[in-house]
Amino acid sequence: MNIALISPSLLETPPIFGGAIETFTYELGLNLAKLHNEVIILSRKWQSNKIKIDSNITIIPLKAPDFSLLRGMYYNFEIYRTLLKKKLIDMLHTQGTAVFPSAYLISKHLNIPLVHTEHVYYPWISTSHVDNVKKVKYPLEISLGKFCLTHANQIVVANQYMKRAIQSIHQGLEKKIAIIPQGIDEKRFNPNLNEEYIRKKYNFSKADKIILYVGRISPEKNLELLIKTFHLLKKEYDNLKLFLVGPKTSRFPSSKQLKTSQYFLKLEKWIQKNDLTGSIIFSGPVAYRKIPYYYVGCDLFIQPSPFETFGRAIFEAAAAGLPFICTQIGNKIPQYLPKSSGIFLKQLSGSELERAIKRILDNENEFKKWGLQAANQIGRYYSWRKIAKKYLKIYKEIIKN
Repeated sequence: MNIALISPSLLETPPIFGGAIETFTYELGLNLAKLHNEVIILSRKWQSNKIKIDSNITIIPLKAPDFSLLRGMYYNFEIYRTLLKKKLIDMLHTQGTAVFPSAYLISKHLNIPLVHTEHVYYPWISTSHVDNVKKVKYPLEISLGKFCLTHANQIVVANQYMKRAIQSIHQGLEKKIAIIPQGIDEKRFNPNLNEEYIRKKYNFSKADKIILYVGRISPEKNLELLIKTFHLLKKEYDNLKLFLVGPKTSRFPSSKQLKTSQYFLKLEKWIQKNDLTGSIIFSGPVAYRKIPYYYVGCDLFIQPSPFETFGRAIFEAAAAGLPFICTQIGNKIPQYLPKSSGIFLKQLSGSELERAIKRILDNENEFKKWGLQAANQIGRYYSWRKIAKKYLKIYKEIIKN
């Protein structure tokens, strides 16, 4: 089967420093190709020429300006122009609503079925962690989202929470929505890596207990709560460190560094005021290929955001055998995510988070043992090969019908 995966316009695919959707697109493409399909990935400009990853997978880089209002229109035009030249495509697969318009036009012009994976948009509508610019865009985004969901042959989301979120806004789509989680590369994320790498790199001692966060330094991630809870715990656990790994910006950078966000500067000021500079460490952007070493080198992972549409970092931590704390996704513990090695909070508050951290720190050996069991479980249910097979089944069913 000839499959075209269309990546968003924000970052290149694969991303250098991280980006959940771009990582998803790349890993899905690799594993669809391993299942003997011909795959092309349309991505924002990475290099000037096509990148042949393997004999049957190619990344086609497309130019797109940085200015957000122009980027979407220009990128969609490049997608349409590029796909128009491709005569042998059996399936189009879009990632996010912003790239859907051009794919839809091509699907109608060349009579190609269109699958759409919705990664992030709908659950974030109700969150308070958005700026005024995003609020102004809501009517347009909701209209585009409705058009996308109505006209795709199949919609795929990562969990039941995402499905319910979409149905609450657009009724009548139940039969079109399939649930397929994202995959985890169990060969890359595993407990058997060198755990001394980050301790040497950042001068952590063997006695230090390191709490890890991986992701963007952005308001919706609720890092202010994590930092203030850490401040309270530091009085009781002298050797405690908080390690915040990710860009000091609201989004992942591409090959060039973005300007430090006001939110990061606000956090940094509070940290300095409370004499925590030596105890709270910001790494800045880290190459995604190095991230597995950060998980295995720490003692506890925390995802403090009120909710995540999938929560890739939680699954990566579990795959590395690291105990974790997070909120329940949509008031429900995700199926197959190990229960024993993690603590799922129904409501995220400073007192609840503090109690959960203490429980893991005070029962360290038990949670580490359960973490190793959890790592095996993640590999069984979330391998990319299994995820690719589920998508391939959907592709074949759509073509057949």
